[in-house]
Amino acid sequence: MPYFRSILTAILLVGGGGLVGCTSGSESEGDTASESEGDTAAVPTDTIAPETRADSVAYRLLQAHGADAWASAPYLRFNFGIETPDGRETIARHFWDRTTGEYRMEWSTGPDSSYVALVDARTVQDGQLAGTVYLNGAELTGSAGETAREQAHDRFVNDTYWVLSPLKVFDTGVNRTYLPDSSTAEHDVLKLTFDDVGPTPGDRYWLYVSTETGRLERWAYHLQGMSEDDPPHFYDWTQYEELQAPAGTVHLSVRKEAVDADRALLTNALALPSTAPEGAFSTPEPMLESAE
Repeated sequence: MPYFRSILTAILLVGGGGLVGCTSGSESEGDTASESEGDTAAVPTDTIAPETRADSVAYRLLQAHGADAWASAPYLRFNFGIETPDGRETIARHFWDRTTGEYRMEWSTGPDSSYVALVDARTVQDGQLAGTVYLNGAELTGSAGETAREQAHDRFVNDTYWVLSPLKVFDTGVNRTYLPDSSTAEHDVLKLTFDDVGPTPGDRYWLYVSTETGRLERWAYHLQGMSEDDPPHFYDWTQYEELQAPAGTVHLSVRKEAVDADRALLTNALALPSTAPEGAFSTPEPMLESAE
C-alpha cells in the first residue's frame, strides 16, 4: 500500500487473511488484515462449543479480551501509528459505528493533504468501501475517488486487525491449530491459517497466549507475499487497557513492540464511546485530532 507510506510508515505493512500489506506485490512490514473484512459482528461466546485443544485456547483468548462486552460496544475510536527512535507518527484516525457500519477515517499524505473517508464498512465492492472520500474538504470523484475508497478499505481492514485480532479467532474462514512443541508453561501457541477469504489467504499467524491471563502476549506472522525462506516477524502485544462497554470490560493492547527491532506499532487513543460526536459521519473536514 504505497499510498499511505512516509519515511516512518514504509515499514508498516503486515498481512492477515485479508489484506497483505501491499497491493503492488512488494512486501513491507506492518499492515495486517482481517480475514472477514467489513464484518461488524462479534461471535457471542455462549454460541461457541470448543471441540479441540486449539478451540479451547482460542475460546479462553476471547474471554480474556472481553468478547461478550465487545459485542455490546456501539462505537470504536482509535488511532493507528508507529513509534521509532525518530519519534511517533499517527498514520490514520478511526471512528466506527458498529451498529450501522458507518465509518469515518482521517489521514494525511503531507502538510497540505487532509483526507476524510465517510464510508460504509459493511459494503465492499471491487475492493472499495461504499461512500465518499474528501481531500481538503472537496469530494474526490472518478478514478481518484475509486483509488481513495480502495485505500480506505485497505486501511480499515489492516488497522482494525491490529486492534481486534484476539477477538476474531472464531471468524468464518479461520483455521486454528494448537502447537504443543512450541507451547511452554508460559504460553499456549496457536497457528492461524485461512480458507479462501480475502486477497491473501496464504498468510499465517502464530499467537502466543498467556497461560496465566489468557491474553495475547506475542504474535508472529508470515505473509503470502514473503519468501518461504523469510523468517516470521514477531511483535509483543503490550500496554493493555481496560475499556468499558455496556456489557462489561474489553481488554485491548495499544502498543505492539517489534522483537529484535527498535519500533512499535501503536493503536492508541483507544475508546468505546457510547455516542458519536456531532457530524462524525457527515463532516468532510478533519475533526478527530481535535478530540484527542
